[in-house]
Amino acid sequence: MTVRACLLVLVLGLAVAPLRAQQDEPVHMRPEFALTFPLAGDGESVTVKYPVLVNGTTEVKPGMQLRVLYMLSVDSQSSNDLALAHEGSLENSYARDPAASAGGSDDAKMPPELAHEIEGYRRTVWTVPNNFVMAMAQYPTEQMHLIYAPAANSRDLHDAVFHFFDGLFMGSPGGQVTVVAVEKESPSEQAGLKAGDVILAVGAYPTHGDLMAFTKAYSDAKQDARDNEAEDYTMTLRGADGTPRTAKVAMPLKLKGGLMDGFSTKP
Repeated sequence: MTVRACLLVLVLGLAVAPLRAQQDEPVHMRPEFALTFPLAGDGESVTVKYPVLVNGTTEVKPGMQLRVLYMLSVDSQSSNDLALAHEGSLENSYARDPAASAGGSDDAKMPPELAHEIEGYRRTVWTVPNNFVMAMAQYPTEQMHLIYAPAANSRDLHDAVFHFFDGLFMGSPGGQVTVVAVEKESPSEQAGLKAGDVILAVGAYPTHGDLMAFTKAYSDAKQDARDNEAEDYTMTLRGADGTPRTAKVAMPLKLKGGLMDGFSTKP
């Protein structure tokens, strides 16, 4: 392999290595994610103390019943079963009936053994907040599922995976869009964001003190940055001490033509 080809492999390796690490281990935040997730329990069910974002489409609110956290035994990196069972899981909060899939219906995609495993999780209810804390501290975050219901004893179950916003775990204590924790070494931490920061706008889009408005502002601002080939996007915020400021969050590395100029795999 030529020297230029070796350098190309190194650049590509640096670009993907952090993603692999994130998928293979629990998220590490400041403060730690498992200790900041605002759990509340009454001995019979577990909910949240204030609204939090689990991913870009899932806002969990007080009164919703957190039933169980789980990880599938299926290797999501090497099996199509998980993709078929939970298509679009990073972007969508979803609910499925595994029993129907195992019953041989025309649109059945889930293998019986996978359906049986998920059905077992759907029947499980943890009633102690510490069970969630321990699971959050040890499960690989990108593979961790939360089953929750709109209220205790509801049969309307939802299954969502955790996905953060360039390293931000967001919540709404006191009715404000607030950073609850920041992933270590993430683009957000490198931009100077800290727990307690209140996000007022992302790019040109205000959050209006609403978590779902934040997710749309975040998505729109990043799309603008991609369309304009910008190196970063801006968050307008108010610090925990009340001081207003802005933070520039870096966009993911994009290999442009200029970077590749001069590289060749030919001898």
